[in-house]
Amino acid sequence: MILSQLLEDTKHGLLDIKHHDLLAMQQSSDWQNKYRILMQLGKKLPIIPEKMKQAEFLVKGCEVQAWLMHYHDQIDDKHFFVLDSDARIVKGLMAIMLSLVNGLTSAELKKFDLTNAFEQLKLKPYLSQSRGNGLNAMIAKIKSYTH
Repeated sequence: MILSQLLEDTKHGLLDIKHHDLLAMQQSSDWQNKYRILMQLGKKLPIIPEKMKQAEFLVKGCEVQAWLMHYHDQIDDKHFFVLDSDARIVKGLMAIMLSLVNGLTSAELKKFDLTNAFEQLKLKPYLSQSRGNGLNAMIAKIKSYTH
């Protein structure tokens, strides 16, 4: 599998998450339901082949292994991402974040407010400090591509 195919498969999964699952997540007030949705989100995205899971793509600051690959369309100044993680809940959280940032321009990515996005989804009270730190590390890595 090559990066272009991973990007295409990821794009479809992230659009489905953005247009269907985020609303269900936002409307649910039950943590068990939110947790179930999170566990399913990662299944909507392709698995990065083992040979592509290289150290350069690891997100530093995550307690579990999480990989983030990036492609920048310089003509339209849009950023696209592929992700994977060994932990399903982390992959689900990352999928939510990428559904919100995939396809944004450099200026839009610089302004992206992860805290606000997760507050709107009513997820913030349920995130452990270590998961929150991992998500902050992820957004820092994403924003680093805008420089």
